[in-house]
Amino acid sequence: MTAFASPSTYVQDDQLLTHAAPYIAPFGDHGMLLTDDNVWQLVGATFYQNLTDAGLTIAHVTFNGESSPEEIDRIKAIGERTAAKFVMALGGGKTNDTTKAVGDALGIPVVIVPTLASNDSPCTRLSVIYSPAGEFMTYRFYDKNPDLVLVDDAVIAGAPVRFLVDGIADALSTNVEAQTIARARTTTLLPLHTHQTAAGLALAEKCEELLFTYGEQAVAAANQHVVTPALSHIIEANILLSGVGAESSGLAAAHSFQNGLTALSGDVHKLSHGQKVAFGTLLNLTLTGASDAEFARYLDFENRLGLPTTLSALHLDSVSDDDLLKVAKLTVQDGETIHNMGFPVTARAVFAAMKATDRHSRRLQGFG
Repeated sequence: MTAFASPSTYVQDDQLLTHAAPYIAPFGDHGMLLTDDNVWQLVGATFYQNLTDAGLTIAHVTFNGESSPEEIDRIKAIGERTAAKFVMALGGGKTNDTTKAVGDALGIPVVIVPTLASNDSPCTRLSVIYSPAGEFMTYRFYDKNPDLVLVDDAVIAGAPVRFLVDGIADALSTNVEAQTIARARTTTLLPLHTHQTAAGLALAEKCEELLFTYGEQAVAAANQHVVTPALSHIIEANILLSGVGAESSGLAAAHSFQNGLTALSGDVHKLSHGQKVAFGTLLNLTLTGASDAEFARYLDFENRLGLPTTLSALHLDSVSDDDLLKVAKLTVQDGETIHNMGFPVTARAVFAAMKATDRHSRRLQGFG
């Protein structure tokens, strides 16, 4: 059985937030807008005013920072009190994930308005759930994807460029993991153990094509906070193609490694999701026996973007082998997507791949 899933509607445009109300109004005249204080000050207050000027009644809810069960329950209670007809996220990945969880709990439409192209959470039917302290807990899956995703290129361009690079790093893993799943004929992130459609795999492949074709041009534009065709292509790759491609094609080792890093404390957690996944992509290539040329292609691209490609860059150069083995053990815990590789993957194999990836990466970069 194969399956494919996507948001009901995806809209992307320069200055979209100035004329977004007609896309939202069909869900009802009253809803919640979830955003943190920083986003509220940057674009939220203006967006809110645009919506209310268009006749919508919006309850502004301040997001406290973690997509935790406690935060989800708190916002759900606000939605019940206000009889919200829809819930809308304006922000980054954890804001999006919390909003999806609240919408699912209340049974109301979900609108995602990302302010960053740093990850592919806006389009997916899942949330990553963390403890209030920020420790990874679990994935939470839903019956449907968001009802509406609104992407304003100008808002994305206005953010610090590092967030776009983070999104490119996350998106770069999409096709690497999708091709792993295709070879293994294992399952996607969609329910009922479904397999890839040709459409899902094609989106993952298109995602990678756009990254290698336009990635560096897009970063140059984002550095100047301007919108160009290259930047628009990369925003679509980071948000739509990566999200739908990963969900409908599946995840493998790259994302499991990112989760495994929660076994450690320290400076590694100052790095973003995308930065951690960047090394995970190289790890995935090592585990699947990629050729030297293929490994070097991804390594070179990540290096040009300044992404972590060694254990030292992950702040793990002084970590003991025992601690690296802790990461490896958490990477292969039950339920992790690394078990989609098509062959048994043990903690010992992950430990070996971590060491080998680091050594090969350092050698290719002339670090000895």
